[in-house]
Amino acid sequence: MQNNFDSLDNLDIQVRKSSVVQERAGLVAVYMYKQFLDFQRSSQLTQEMFIKMLDNMRSVVEYLKQSFKIRNIPTQNVFFEVDNTQTLAFVNILWHKITFTSRFNISPKALPQEGRAPLFCGRIFALNGSYNTIMEGKEDYDSQMKALLDNEIASLYVPAEKTQSCIMTIRHKDNQEFLISPIDASREFLLKVIELVCAGGEFHDQGPKNKFTF
Repeated sequence: MQNNFDSLDNLDIQVRKSSVVQERAGLVAVYMYKQFLDFQRSSQLTQEMFIKMLDNMRSVVEYLKQSFKIRNIPTQNVFFEVDNTQTLAFVNILWHKITFTSRFNISPKALPQEGRAPLFCGRIFALNGSYNTIMEGKEDYDSQMKALLDNEIASLYVPAEKTQSCIMTIRHKDNQEFLISPIDASREFLLKVIELVCAGGEFHDQGPKNKFTF
């Protein structure tokens, strides 16, 4: 009889263990389901934002060409290009080269929010230089991400909710966050990046300064 009681006790323990496993696995599934939905929505809205930015890009380039022509500045080096997937765009403004891409939204990612839950959102990168040059020889995700961050000008983060403000970060301002209305975000991000790049300049390369003695 003792063996029968032991069997019942073991069965009860197994049932309780199974119940705990089921409950906790269910909680994980619920959490990941919410992440999955947020990822789907933010990815869709991010791509829609990128396509809107392409429309603004066309207008900005045309206005720049008109302004340059008035000032007798050649405009053959003022243009933009878009890849077939519409996830990558390249803008050339005289001697400046800028890349925009939404390609790297491949898994749910979140921005930390002080005092609030992390914000799951998609990301549009603005890069200083040509994408092909930046990614040359970079075959794996880690090296590609490092190249993106090394050449980042700014990023636009697009939340999963249409009415929620987008967030722009600017690298040289310590990634300080700026809230932008989702209605204006595609235009404002594009213009701000162009202003940041074109308002700057480059120094001549020089070797180390030597102290000459006679």
